Amino acid sequence: MELDLAITEMVTGVTKKWAKQRKTEERSKRAIANRRYVFKVARWTIQDAAYEYMETAYMMASANGRFPANARQIMYAARGYIQDRTGQPLHDDYFTQTLLPDYIEHHGKTWDVVFDARGHFTEPHRRTRVPLGTLAVRRYLEQVDQLGVSDPALDRISSAFPTKGPGNRFGAVLFIEKEGFDEILAAARIADRYDIAVMSTKGLSVTASRFLADRLRVPLLVLHDFDQAGFSIIGTFRRSNRRYRYENPVDVVDLGLTLADIRHYRLRAEKQRLTQNVGTLRRNGATADDIAFLQRNQRVELNMLTSDQFVEFIETKLAALGIGKVVPDADLLASAYRRAYQVGFLNQALEAAADTARRQAEAVDVPDDLDEQVRDYLEEHPEEPWDSAVASLVDRKENRHD
Repeated sequence: MELDLAITEMVTGVTKKWAKQRKTEERSKRAIANRRYVFKVARWTIQDAAYEYMETAYMMASANGRFPANARQIMYAARGYIQDRTGQPLHDDYFTQTLLPDYIEHHGKTWDVVFDARGHFTEPHRRTRVPLGTLAVRRYLEQVDQLGVSDPALDRISSAFPTKGPGNRFGAVLFIEKEGFDEILAAARIADRYDIAVMSTKGLSVTASRFLADRLRVPLLVLHDFDQAGFSIIGTFRRSNRRYRYENPVDVVDLGLTLADIRHYRLRAEKQRLTQNVGTLRRNGATADDIAFLQRNQRVELNMLTSDQFVEFIETKLAALGIGKVVPDADLLASAYRRAYQVGFLNQALEAAADTARRQAEAVDVPDDLDEQVRDYLEEHPEEPWDSAVASLVDRKENRHD
């Protein structure tokens, strides 16, 4: 009897705290995240804390799933909890690029998470897109300084045939593993002369670039350094992984530096410690000779090519692949011919109409309370810019929509 009582007391003592915790968890999801704390688990890792609190953080950042949530918003929602539980600092990139994607993958979440596209500036209400580099920003600011109120003479209608995407416009996409070559490519007019689109990121391809390659269904020409990271880039494009799973076969062509290129341009290698194993290098396309070179802790960058060598390097590779101009079929060419005739006719009429419009505009009466009308319009339509308000007020006055 005493033994039975002792066993009962022992079991009750062990399970009482657990039963209390489970009841608390049924009432509050956050209590699940506190489980380790309640039971005094010896050490919390950042991953432990992040995984326990991830869903709570997403719900906080997304207003319970009503809106998309930026990865960094989720990080900020979770950071205080994670750092309090672990006593360790949480680094932005580790959370947004590793912990969050891993959690979504492992738990099969269909959350609407937005990952930052870093490196470009885009104006509201316009299509101006400015890379955040010194030269591009300087050019943009020069345009801002020179901006004035210009004569709104009608522009000529473009004879460019309307296309979007690769159909009848470009036959391949050139991916460059780093930014900074745009000016050289533009000066040599590589994209125009070979009818190719150009895409670049800093280092490993981002999910968006693989999604684009998956959907465009044209060859992807990958230009990269001769090093372990370069081989990882080509390997990442060729295989699905936890961040992105291809839905279509993608024709990935390795345009990166080779040992033959290094010898041809007499490029000097620099030191870099090899950290990848032989199996990984082979899986990413490295040959035995490539691996032997890398095992001597050597690497060669595209930046070691001079600008003229870089242009020659690309042109030689594109020519060897047979990359050339895109010419549509006969039916589309005939449509484009008729459209070009129509555009020419309309442009002549527009030039005459512009003179008439200019004279009428000079005689128009500008409302004395235009400022007040614009503000009233924007109060009703806060999503619009001020110039749209002006245009709408003119349309109303002239009854152009009747």
